[in-house]
Amino acid sequence: MSEQRVLNFMALRKIAAIISVVCLLVAIGSLATRGLNFGLDFTGGTLVEVVYEESVPLQTVRDTLSEAGYDDAVVVNFGADTDVLVRLPQGMSPNLGNELVEVLKSSAGMPVDLQRIEFVGPQVGGELTEKGGLAMLYALIGILIYVAIR
Repeated sequence: MSEQRVLNFMALRKIAAIISVVCLLVAIGSLATRGLNFGLDFTGGTLVEVVYEESVPLQTVRDTLSEAGYDDAVVVNFGADTDVLVRLPQGMSPNLGNELVEVLKSSAGMPVDLQRIEFVGPQVGGELTEKGGLAMLYALIGILIYVAIR
């Protein structure tokens, strides 16, 4: 016959409450000091994906774009080491992708192909923010109703 072990979970309630309060205060403090880091979908801007023939250091791409006047460009790898994603918070010019490719070709000395370019306007970002906030509010209300019924 197996012996059952009794765990007294309620004895740890004060420690669990303290940990929860500390985590909540850290989260609120972080939100108050750093704010939310909205992505391109919410703030608007341009996303350009380019493919290099060979792997290229991201810092080199950042420096090249900075020298060309694109100081706010965010450069990350996208998939393979040869795929580079450039996010620009401003600018919705149809020629922006071609301009970036020309700048990158001139510095890299190798073929650079434009894969895609996407524009997101600030109005779309505003709608996403509003609808996301409403969705979160509806989910919270649903959870509160469920907990009240249970």
